[in-house]
Amino acid sequence: MTPNHKKHLMLLGIALLSSASAVKIGALIPLTGASSVSGQAQKNGLMLALDEINKAGGVLGQPLELVIEDDQSNPAKAVPAFTKMVTVDKIEFMVGGLGSSTTLAITGPAKQYNTFMAWSGAASPLVEDAMKDYPYFFHYHPWAYYNFEAILGFFKNLKGNKKAKNIAIAYEDGPFGSTGIQDTVNAFKKAGFNVVLTEAFKAGSGNFAPLVNKAKTQKVDIFYWVGYDVDALPLMQQIKESGLDVGIVYGAPPSWPVNFEKNKLAQGVASLTMWTPELPSTASKNFVKAYKAKYGNITDEYFAPLAYLNLKTLAEAINKAGSLNKDKVAEVMAKSTFDTPLGKLNFSPSQKIKYQGFKGSNWVTFQFRDEKRIPVFPLKVAKKTVLYPMP
Repeated sequence: MTPNHKKHLMLLGIALLSSASAVKIGALIPLTGASSVSGQAQKNGLMLALDEINKAGGVLGQPLELVIEDDQSNPAKAVPAFTKMVTVDKIEFMVGGLGSSTTLAITGPAKQYNTFMAWSGAASPLVEDAMKDYPYFFHYHPWAYYNFEAILGFFKNLKGNKKAKNIAIAYEDGPFGSTGIQDTVNAFKKAGFNVVLTEAFKAGSGNFAPLVNKAKTQKVDIFYWVGYDVDALPLMQQIKESGLDVGIVYGAPPSWPVNFEKNKLAQGVASLTMWTPELPSTASKNFVKAYKAKYGNITDEYFAPLAYLNLKTLAEAINKAGSLNKDKVAEVMAKSTFDTPLGKLNFSPSQKIKYQGFKGSNWVTFQFRDEKRIPVFPLKVAKKTVLYPMP
């Protein structure tokens, strides 16, 4: 046997040993389909976290292996992808998740296979209801009712300062957009708003003309829509082409299309985020620095730091537990406070589940202005006053 052959066999042996002893965590995220912008942001955040975890010694002294599957933003694709990870890849701990419909589809299999779910996405209370009694469900993203509290606060400010009282609502017809829509209408009315239109649309359809034409028959101060990034450009295009006279358009997608801020259609559109790269905390600054070093730029999508902290906190909890025993890991997660790019994270009960992470206190309303996202509310973090009416 030549020296080269010996070297090759030695490296092969090390690789096989490393692979065999790695701790596996799965991530089910939308790399394609309607939520792919958010999914790609998640992937970047996860890969950055994976690098840092393994450089710091891995998990339980072993390398961490991250198995990523694409749910294609489609519940029918999410279930077999999830089942493959838990049955073929033998994964017992999962991170990621984004869409409410895809998450809702796997709630049954997750409970069937007793999978530990450290879940960074899904805002629909339907998911919350489905997982209310499950002991291994740790939910990071705020539920929709927490998001709505932040949005309502901004709208009340517009009503008080800009006399904006008439709201048109457009929502995608899946669990993310449609769950609790009547409660949303009731809450607006209770706060003194006139809801002049409530209309569903199919995410990704691209046809908003009938909806926008109905809005034109009303006086609309605020056009509020709930959907996905794939809807943003066709909706704004058709609003502009129709000549709809509106004070402000407020969108609530998980992410916005890549370079949306550079499109003139974006000027003045408002939305919600849990994070901006300008946050002054040390954890956020460290994330920005590491992200730039790995990718050569920085993202505005909060799902990147959310996915990053999602994997980091689960790995930290497993290490603290000293075991892959799910009860022990859950006990550590429940008792810990994590310092993250999005702020302090700990888990406490929501309306229905036992372990809810972020609850919406760090939501910020921003407005697309001059190719940037400018925080405009709450006033204590605003960089500029809101542009109303929008151009």
